[in-house]
Amino acid sequence: MTRRIFKDDTFRIKMRPIIKDPMVFLNVARILDLKKRFYPLPVDFKSCQELLEAAEKGNLAEFQRLLAADERRLQFRDSQGRQAVHHAALNDRINILEYILGRPNADLRPVDNEGNTPLHSACMRDSVKAIALFINHDPEQLECYNKEFQAPLHLATQLNKVGSLKALCDFKSKFDVEMRSKHGRTALHLACIFDNAEAALVLLRDHGASPKTTCDNGFYPIHEAAKNASANAMRALLEFGESIGCPRAEMMKLFDAEGNVPLHSAVHAGDLKAVELCLESGAFISTQQHDLSTPVHLACSQGAIDIVRLMFRCQPDQKMGCLTCSDAQNMTPLHCAAMFDHVELVEYLVDEGASMNATDKEGRSVLLLAAARSAWKTVMAILKLGADLKSQRDNQGRTLLHHIVLSGGSIEEFTSDKERLEEFMQLLNERDSSGCTALHYASRNGQLKSIQSLIVLGAAVNLKNNDNQSPLHFAAKYGRYNTVRHLLDSKKGHLIINEMDGEGKTPLHIASQCGHVRVVHLLLVKGALLHRDHKGRTPLHYAAMNGFNNTMEQLLAVHSHLLDQTDRDGNTALHMAAMKNRSSTAVMLLHMHCKVTKNGIDMSPMDYALHYKHSEVAMAMVTHPTRSEEIMMSQVKTYGCLVEGLTAVMPEVMMTVLDRGISKSKMSHDSTEYYVKYSFACLQNSENADVVPMTDEPLPVMNIMVRYGREELLSHPLSVKYLETKWNAYGLYFHIVNLMVYTVFLAFLTLNAVQLMQDNKKRQRGVSSADVANAFARPSIATLSSLTSVIVLLFVMINVLKEAFQLIQQRTKYFVDVMNMLEWALYLAAGLMALSQLTRTEERSYQNIVAAVAVFLAWFNYLLFLQRFNRVGLYVVMFLEILSTLLRVVMVFSVLIIAFGLSFHILLARVELTTRKAIIDPYTGNLSYVLNTLDDKGFHSPLVSLIRVGTMMLGELDFLGTYLSPLRNLDSSAWYQIVAATMFLVAFIILMPILLMNLLIGLAVGDIETVRRNAQLKRLTMQVRLHTDLERKLPRKILAEVDKTEISIFPNQKGSGNLFWRTVKRWFGSARINTGTSGAGSNNNNRALSKSFTQQVESQISEVNEQLNRQKEKMRDMSRNMEQQLVLLRLIVSKMDIKSETEEMDEGEFNPTAVASDNAENSSSDEK
Repeated sequence: MTRRIFKDDTFRIKMRPIIKDPMVFLNVARILDLKKRFYPLPVDFKSCQELLEAAEKGNLAEFQRLLAADERRLQFRDSQGRQAVHHAALNDRINILEYILGRPNADLRPVDNEGNTPLHSACMRDSVKAIALFINHDPEQLECYNKEFQAPLHLATQLNKVGSLKALCDFKSKFDVEMRSKHGRTALHLACIFDNAEAALVLLRDHGASPKTTCDNGFYPIHEAAKNASANAMRALLEFGESIGCPRAEMMKLFDAEGNVPLHSAVHAGDLKAVELCLESGAFISTQQHDLSTPVHLACSQGAIDIVRLMFRCQPDQKMGCLTCSDAQNMTPLHCAAMFDHVELVEYLVDEGASMNATDKEGRSVLLLAAARSAWKTVMAILKLGADLKSQRDNQGRTLLHHIVLSGGSIEEFTSDKERLEEFMQLLNERDSSGCTALHYASRNGQLKSIQSLIVLGAAVNLKNNDNQSPLHFAAKYGRYNTVRHLLDSKKGHLIINEMDGEGKTPLHIASQCGHVRVVHLLLVKGALLHRDHKGRTPLHYAAMNGFNNTMEQLLAVHSHLLDQTDRDGNTALHMAAMKNRSSTAVMLLHMHCKVTKNGIDMSPMDYALHYKHSEVAMAMVTHPTRSEEIMMSQVKTYGCLVEGLTAVMPEVMMTVLDRGISKSKMSHDSTEYYVKYSFACLQNSENADVVPMTDEPLPVMNIMVRYGREELLSHPLSVKYLETKWNAYGLYFHIVNLMVYTVFLAFLTLNAVQLMQDNKKRQRGVSSADVANAFARPSIATLSSLTSVIVLLFVMINVLKEAFQLIQQRTKYFVDVMNMLEWALYLAAGLMALSQLTRTEERSYQNIVAAVAVFLAWFNYLLFLQRFNRVGLYVVMFLEILSTLLRVVMVFSVLIIAFGLSFHILLARVELTTRKAIIDPYTGNLSYVLNTLDDKGFHSPLVSLIRVGTMMLGELDFLGTYLSPLRNLDSSAWYQIVAATMFLVAFIILMPILLMNLLIGLAVGDIETVRRNAQLKRLTMQVRLHTDLERKLPRKILAEVDKTEISIFPNQKGSGNLFWRTVKRWFGSARINTGTSGAGSNNNNRALSKSFTQQVESQISEVNEQLNRQKEKMRDMSRNMEQQLVLLRLIVSKMDIKSETEEMDEGEFNPTAVASDNAENSSSDEK
């Protein structure tokens, strides 16, 4: 097949013949611009280099020769990404450029690696002719940007190519001179930034650039010149401004976005020439920016003393105004110089008349500000200049000594001068607005060197602040061990060790509250007394409140009587631990045999745990190894007993309590001696102690679980086993007897109903008392019926009395139970049936109806009676669960049943059908036709139609008789109704039998596990109620004999007993509760695997616990060894007289915004 190439549908070439001539093929490919696709020869690198050199030198003949041999050489790029056209433009080779631009389909905008077009390259070398050529051919190149977002105009300005700028000026009508580069800068901004004065003049004079255009940052060109120390460019701007009638002084008043004038920018740049030029041009040194800072402020902040001297020399009349001028923080230039420790400048400003007593916004003088910023050289200089110490205070009342201590300065350096020693002595005990002296802050920060200096100078250690706290309180709060030691070793140390603050707390209270063990130990050794604060709390209360166990051990080791002491509210340390959820603290206190008491408002520690829902401390207390029984027997205020409180508020804690009631032997799980021991101490009252005191209600704990709906507690293995023991002890026997009695009643009721269907003609007369007496001697149908009727009536009367007694007991709750209403209906129907047989003389239809209702209710009640038995009862409860789900779904979708029932009634109720089938009378031989109506199909009334739709859901559609036959035999008017009914039938089949029935099946199958679990839990709830009712009726002696406090189960041993009793127990005994997700059909292999897996997990857990305990012991040993080594190292350092920077700072931590209790969650955070 011949391939063809089409262009404009006019030029067609047969490819195969033309390929034989390569030159013709190259010409065709050039015309069609397909040379890249069809050209087969490789590119010669050396020839391409020669092509670039020819373009660079302007050798047109050589350029043409090389290009004719291979036109792809024109696209060749060097290492900088430049093509031949870039090299020609750089060297202004106009002949090469004209040849290239004259070629068809010439690319006028190739870019190099920097994104520069040939016009960019021409502007870089002042290639004036090339610039004109490119603009004439392609003016849009003027707005092409490179990777630095620069147009040719910006690049020429940045490189100060005046020739290029002048050449571009000839075409200024074709571009905007104010075009923006990066950050919105114009070409004039770039000229000012790079100090290209000639370029700036060309832009201003020839291009008409505006000097009042701002960039995106809000800077004018003159600000850029000042900020970048471009003095030449600034001078050019000012001269141009004067030439157009704009005075220099006006240009010096231009504000940028931050309120800076050019003089501010020049000071920022630190260029002396630029500053001098601004000053010569009329800039004022008193001009303020937005934050009210003058250029003098900026120069002083930078420490530029030469610029300050220049400004004062040029404008001496404004010098004093600038020295007294304040910025937004009310700081003078002297403040700015002092805060950055520019000593020489500070001395110069003071010599020039700056006031050292001026204050900033916080009331700090120059001296105080320098001390606050740790500018110690400036502080020394100002002191030498004669600053007054005693009168200088900031707004917080702090003196120089306060700031020296707060900033970590050395007091010895400032007090070495004897002339100033007296002034510093007067500041030793000066207080600030909070009442703190310098010693307070030194104690808080742990500055040992400053503390020693202050104490040596005579600072009072017993002065207190506004909160009545001394320096010792501060040191104790932040754990400054050495600071406490220094303060106590002072002359008045024995006077402050037991001083109280505003809350009545001593240093021992505060150290205990913050958990500083070493400080607590030091205070106790030094003789700290156990005072109480204003709330009556001891240090142990605060240590327990914040969970510092090591601190508590230190306190109790010295003062063991603190253990059970109470505060003013009657709270012990255990109360405090329960309030703050300190579980480890509560365990430690219980180990130390603390008393579990109630406070002044009759609240115990467990009351607070329940009130604040602190499950951790509650868990720790109820699972304590030795005190758990005492805790469980304690009474709580809100709930009466602890079990009820845990069940209501903390079911997870109650689950743990139940878990502790199950213990397993240490033997192998496969051994016949392996057993599981169940202890019911937490589920029932005993002779020694009552779990639920002050109650005679049977099964109190189980009823509490039912009352609060804690199904997870009811399904716990211990609860299940407890109910199982109750069932096996007496429940099984009573319910089997009850079942047998009801079975007898059911048999007589059924017999009586069956006898009702016998021939009534044989019993025309009523039944007399003689007939009843002779029933056993000569039984007949009538006498047997009478006998069964009497027995049924007796049973009905007994049960009616029982239900009446229950109604009196339960009152309104009786009517909530649907089963009660069902039993009343049963007894009413059974009584009417029996009475009708004893009194009737003729047969009546209502008697059969009553008998049917009585039989149905009796057998249905028998089914409900079986749910009391564990194994078979599970299926009954599941049946009721699914029944309730079905009823809810049917109630929802009954709307569709009504919709379809009424539609079928309207369409099919009055349609008459006449068939043409001939019927011949066999006697007369006459021919007749049958006339049928659709009333016989079940749609003649709305109610019957709804019932018919219900049967249609189960598959009774009768499509042939109801729909297809009428379609073939009806006339046209009724035919359309049948068609519409058929369409409704199709919709009915899709929605009801298919969709709805599948939905019900899906709900039944998908939710079967949830149904089974709910049925188990409901059965347990019912079992609790049944056992409760039984125990109320049984004598106490029987219950005392059958109740068990614990039971041991040997799962690997076979059961004993005869076959019959084992069968009864298997069907009516207790079933095990499966709380997992596995189905009820788990086999023995799965159980064996589960046991082995459980055994492996338990062994692994025990191994992990042992390893953790060993690691904890190792860590404790390491901690002790490190402490001993630290003591030895300190001793070695002191003996060798080695001094380090860390010796000046004490241990401890400082966080003034945090409360110490927030830093301690458990005893592991204590100091070692």
